Amino acid sequence: MKTILVVDDNPANLGLLFNCLDAEGFRTLVAQDGAKAVEMASRSRPDLILLDVIMPEMDGFEICRRLKQAAETRDIPVIFMTALADTESKVNGFACGALDYISKPFHQEEVIARINTHLTLQEQKEHLLRINREKEKIIAVVAHDLKGPFQVMFSYLQMLTDSYDRYTDERRKMYIQRISASTQASYSLVETLLNWVMAGDGTLEFSPGAFSVKDHADLAVSLSRNMADRKDISLDLAAGEGIRVFADANMIAAVLRNLVANAVKFTPRGGRVWVGADQTDGRIRIWVRDSGVGMTREMIDNILWGSDYESRPGTELETGTGLGLVICKEFVEKNNGTLEIESRVGQGSKFTVTLPGAPPE
Repeated sequence: MKTILVVDDNPANLGLLFNCLDAEGFRTLVAQDGAKAVEMASRSRPDLILLDVIMPEMDGFEICRRLKQAAETRDIPVIFMTALADTESKVNGFACGALDYISKPFHQEEVIARINTHLTLQEQKEHLLRINREKEKIIAVVAHDLKGPFQVMFSYLQMLTDSYDRYTDERRKMYIQRISASTQASYSLVETLLNWVMAGDGTLEFSPGAFSVKDHADLAVSLSRNMADRKDISLDLAAGEGIRVFADANMIAAVLRNLVANAVKFTPRGGRVWVGADQTDGRIRIWVRDSGVGMTREMIDNILWGSDYESRPGTELETGTGLGLVICKEFVEKNNGTLEIESRVGQGSKFTVTLPGAPPE
């Protein structure tokens, strides 16, 4: 049910509009002065405001200006109701942020038509903003997931190009095998990401289902294996075949890729990264633990509260977007899960994702 705030100092107008809007199925709030209108708008966040222009103490223009200056009310559509028909008044109204005018005396059919028009426009605007936010997440996920494997391939290719004759056949073969493995994993990842991006209406499609944790953990580990090898990091996976979750496979796969890649990124040369999963009371726990540099309490809080947008270089100056862990948390929560972080500076970190288990097959 949409909520309309009507601001008018005339009780007769308020009564008429209340009955009209109520008959159309709207939830209607009323205010008879400017201060009350601003306070109610801030507290109740109506979907649209009908605002009289000529009012005592604070006129409609000033009320509108205050509404548009406040972050919590600036996006609420405002329609002025007025008997003023001169051009200057209308221009002043639009300059304050109003979207439309309804002339007094008003006709109920016109009021409802204009309200429905602007509510529809507002819904379309919010939909476009949501699509843009989703696309930003897609770009962050793609950038994070593809950058690592390609950096590995470029590195080995550069080594072969610069020093091919200095390596033994066995060493050259090993490098080519690693390039091949990274290429295959990257191609599989590109296919998955493209299918995900192209599905739906431009937003991230949410399609939960049952799937094996090990399948996606294997891919996440394989995509980070070459980088781990280059840093002499031991990367161990322990997840049984029978552990299955009920969630969106693409989102959880992206979470695993990010967590494993970050663990390798922030673990010094010669360290260890562990990836595992178990099942307890119908819930699945997936963890990624490392012997890396760790995080402060402030860093953890920034991730958990969604403000970790500052990218940190890895132990060998690896770069990133800074958005990965924030998106991971959002994806996990969208799948009715939780993300827990344990970390101490200089002693490593452990990220634990808990998700609903899949029902028996």
